[in-house]
Amino acid sequence: MSVLTVIALFAALAALGYAYLTQRKLTDLSQRFSRVSSHTYELSSQIEEMQQQMESQGKELRFEIRKAAGLVRFEPATTIGEIQTNHPFGEQILASFHMGGCHSCAVSPDETLAGACQRLNVNQTALLSALQNGGVETLRLANVELEF
Repeated sequence: MSVLTVIALFAALAALGYAYLTQRKLTDLSQRFSRVSSHTYELSSQIEEMQQQMESQGKELRFEIRKAAGLVRFEPATTIGEIQTNHPFGEQILASFHMGGCHSCAVSPDETLAGACQRLNVNQTALLSALQNGGVETLRLANVELEF
């Protein structure tokens, strides 16, 4: 065996050892990246949930401030879209009166409260009362219970 062959053999072994160590380091980094990615996803989900809670609480607080200042007035001429936009529980209250939420009771955002109540045979006075009072603690229908 010549000296060059021995040197080439050692160089090949060194390269093989370096490749093995590099592969181990790459596997370790890949696992660490996976853990960090998973943790980042969890944090992102938590942030999104907190943002939704803050938006909901902000909407409720704005409604309560407007209500206390006497600026909240829902009338028969109010559109369904205005109720859904301005009342924090507007969609839930409308749904409790079987207005919106399913195909048979669909309402248009441009439809007035009076028109929708007449078309769907809903007690307009009771609905207006629920809207003005900010929603009742628990609204009950047959087989449906909504808590606010």
